[in-house]
Amino acid sequence: MAWEGEPVAEVRWLGTPRPDDADAPTLVLLHGYGANERDLVGALPAVQAFLPGVDARVVAVRGFFGVPWRASGYSWFPGDVRVQPPPEMIAATADRLADVVAQHTDRAVWLGFSQGMCAAITVLRRRPELVRALVALSGFSFDAPQPADALLAREAAAGRGVPAFYGRDPADPAIPGFASAWALRFLREHTAVQERTYPGVGHGLSLPEIADVVAFLAPFLRTAGGRDAAAAG
Repeated sequence: MAWEGEPVAEVRWLGTPRPDDADAPTLVLLHGYGANERDLVGALPAVQAFLPGVDARVVAVRGFFGVPWRASGYSWFPGDVRVQPPPEMIAATADRLADVVAQHTDRAVWLGFSQGMCAAITVLRRRPELVRALVALSGFSFDAPQPADALLAREAAAGRGVPAFYGRDPADPAIPGFASAWALRFLREHTAVQERTYPGVGHGLSLPEIADVVAFLAPFLRTAGGRDAAAAG
């Protein structure tokens, strides 16, 4: 498999930078098809506005494959975005992504948009120890079985599922209905998922959705004083 050079990850901070703090909570951002690592970084000021006083590391990773129609655009998986890659390519991409993030933290909240949602879910299904919580936005998941699927299902059935948030427009023009339905079914059976729909937003994000995402993230982020944001009120 031909990767597009070395992995690229941009590190930002919500609140006060604490680069030497190994315990700083980490939020991983995974962009959609044809975008790049700076795409979701643009939403960080809105997140900070909703959560003043929060300190957290943000790791925005660039997709590993270029797209033919945009010089600065990237994809998480090779080939036609409308076709599910072979299982070995899915595994190799997710494992490489997990290794990139593991250079910055041993556990994180993963947020993926569109194809980035698929990448984040695949990491959860292969390396669940790296995923503290999952934010899945306007995307899908591959149906190829993964090593941790059975473990995730058992934990979810026992009330110990990975916390997850799934937000989407039911009429998203970019994601086929069967693909979002499969992802929703998987998340219901394998995580502790909160579901939200945003009719009319299309294949994008709205301020109400960002507000809901931030409310979900709050318990996993730390205030400057060291307490959980949710506990700090």
